[in-house]
Amino acid sequence: MDRRRALIGIVGAAAAAGSAGAGSAQAAERRHRRHRTLKVLQFNIWMGGSQVPGGRAGIADTIAATRPDVVMLSESDPKRVANLLSDLAERGLTYHDNKNPSDPGVISRYPIIDQASFPYWSKAVISIDGTEVAAYSGHLEYRYYVNYLPRGYGGGTPAPLETSEYGWDEIPGGPITDVDLIMRLNEASGRTQVTRTMLADAARERAKGRLVFLAGDLNEPSHRDWTRRTRNLFDHNGTTVEWSTTKAIEDAGFRDSYRVAHPDPVRTPGFTWPSDNPGAKTESLTWAPKADERDRIDFVFYHPDRRLRLLDSVIVGPSTTIVRNERVEESGNDRFWTPTWTWPTDHKAVLSTFRVTTGR
Repeated sequence: MDRRRALIGIVGAAAAAGSAGAGSAQAAERRHRRHRTLKVLQFNIWMGGSQVPGGRAGIADTIAATRPDVVMLSESDPKRVANLLSDLAERGLTYHDNKNPSDPGVISRYPIIDQASFPYWSKAVISIDGTEVAAYSGHLEYRYYVNYLPRGYGGGTPAPLETSEYGWDEIPGGPITDVDLIMRLNEASGRTQVTRTMLADAARERAKGRLVFLAGDLNEPSHRDWTRRTRNLFDHNGTTVEWSTTKAIEDAGFRDSYRVAHPDPVRTPGFTWPSDNPGAKTESLTWAPKADERDRIDFVFYHPDRRLRLLDSVIVGPSTTIVRNERVEESGNDRFWTPTWTWPTDHKAVLSTFRVTTGR
């Protein structure tokens, strides 16, 4: 009996030691993990800030104020990005760029370890404490802007397609609310097709274990914003439209950070275009001067991952906008990071903040 008890004691001690060892290993693993805040900014810079006095400096001042880790730039080019990096360096900030030969671009506070270009999109891969992140920046076709049709304006659809005769002008017969026609012309823009090409690459990046973000000026609204609840608001004139580009992105598993943080498109519409800009005349900020043309066309999307948590998403830019060629306060309960510096663009930016768990 004594020998048996001794054996049981040895086994118990070994099990306890193993349990303690496992606990120590788990504690060590937790010590190796770190939590980093990752701020992603979608920023249309309106031809490099050239349309507003002091606009170039205003771009750098926006980034200096908000301190994003990754910036997706629309209406950029290599010269504009070079100017921006120089302006940021003067402010004591170092960013790296993905050297896309055309618009759009990505700049990052973290070194860029890989990059690629796609039609209307570009990619930068960065490493945060060993956790690799693929960031895609998009600036899609601006014509075929058929969310204007229900508002009584042509959307710049090229000939020989239907509605091309209106150009960007007011439609003599009033709003066009044929949703099948709207969807067909929207598909002709190619925005959804080129985005699917990018999404295929993003799937390969996820297969490598990388976190994936995509952001851009899509020049197309969200299917989450043109719903039954908004059909009689914002000059939608009774239409509900399942806009195909945001739908394709969500179907690929991505989440719209602003709508996750602010799910109500009535109370928090999150409009990003057109933005008011004190340095510009209203005539240069509106393309449909007799309509309420406000839409959310700038987005930050992320693919869910156990290492990633959305903390917040806010609009950066003036709290005023343009409606029927008048400067007005935005409706709704959106929160704004209102600039005290020169606002450089006719868009508002979107800043989404995440927590990233890095390490083993």
